[in-house]
Amino acid sequence: MQQGERVVMRKQIFPGWYVVFATHVLLTLIFGAAYSFGAFFSHIQTNFEVGRFSVASVFSLTAFIYYTVGVFAGALADRISTRRVVGAGILSLALGFFISSQAGGSLWLFLLSFCVLVGLGVGLVYVPSVTAVQRWFVRNRSQASGIALAGTGVGTFIGPLAAGLLMEHFSWETTLQIFAAVIFVVGLGGAWLVKGQPQAQTQAPLACRQETPPAATGMGLAQALCTGRFWWYFVAIFCGSVGLFVAVVHINPYAREAGLAVSEANLLIGLIGVGNVAGRLFLGSLGDRIGSLRLLVALTFVLVLLNLFWLGADGFAALALFALCFGLVNGGCISLYPSLAADWFGTANLGAILGALYLSVGGAALIGGSIAGLLFDLYQSYAASIMLGALCAVLSVLCILMAARPLPEVAVAASVTEA
Repeated sequence: MQQGERVVMRKQIFPGWYVVFATHVLLTLIFGAAYSFGAFFSHIQTNFEVGRFSVASVFSLTAFIYYTVGVFAGALADRISTRRVVGAGILSLALGFFISSQAGGSLWLFLLSFCVLVGLGVGLVYVPSVTAVQRWFVRNRSQASGIALAGTGVGTFIGPLAAGLLMEHFSWETTLQIFAAVIFVVGLGGAWLVKGQPQAQTQAPLACRQETPPAATGMGLAQALCTGRFWWYFVAIFCGSVGLFVAVVHINPYAREAGLAVSEANLLIGLIGVGNVAGRLFLGSLGDRIGSLRLLVALTFVLVLLNLFWLGADGFAALALFALCFGLVNGGCISLYPSLAADWFGTANLGAILGALYLSVGGAALIGGSIAGLLFDLYQSYAASIMLGALCAVLSVLCILMAARPLPEVAVAASVTEA
């Protein structure tokens, strides 16, 4: 080194944050597409001349499919390239939106193309990309998970608003085609950045890393399925997710029923997304400091109170406050679900385990979406549907507490052996 030369040490970015960024973008796309369904609700109902139960069932069945596919997608990504699985999901999602735009007056064609292809697409992207984030972090796992999963909230905000704005100038079919094009172009770029196995990548020098990617250890799926903890957690996630789908699918028609304008009704879905982003960013990182379990229990209990608030909300201001707070709390819960699963079951087979756990969210979509629509058709009121969400949140708290009980010594010893 020559005299007087100053050496500038450039701080290198930990490669895991690129995976977080790519996952954030991917989740923005897939859930922006999926949750834009609320903006299409009335157009689909008018076009096919069906009741709210039938329209809500399209979304519910789609959600059920993508969480079911997550079981196989997670296991598949554990064995082959995460990038390939995610890329296939993007292609399926884009194709689903395009073919749905060609359905014309056939509800069955729309149902098959939207539910199957969109459901398959979201399922192939969601679990593998979320799992990849968990593998790259230990110390900042909740924070990284929250930032990545904030894409769901961003998508929930952007998707319905973008769909509403586009349908002011184009038909709903053309809007679906525009969505398909954006998903294809942006999604494949995001898929290319997702790297699911840290140990297989060239890392920055140890001194420049924010943390060293850990070796994957923990239970296998079959082993996790044999524990009571898995099933209590499964039911907890199911119950905690019911109210989310009641709100996302039905807050738009609920607002229209209350006399709000179309733009205000679409904005309410977007406000759930805004709250969702804040919840995943700030509440997720809070879990690293006070403990994921403690925070998840507290947030789930708050969901009970928020559903009761919704029951008495009247007018745009009250509904907007509900939407923001509901999105905030739900965002926090969703960011904590995978990080707590990683703490409890390890990361060696986390893709398969998360996929199995997220089957519960698919079941919640059927209950929260379809049954809420059916209850409205029966009683011409959303009161019963909202109370269903509140009751399920209470049950979720109880199930989380049951899951948190210490594992039997045999299960713990088996987990250590597996590691």
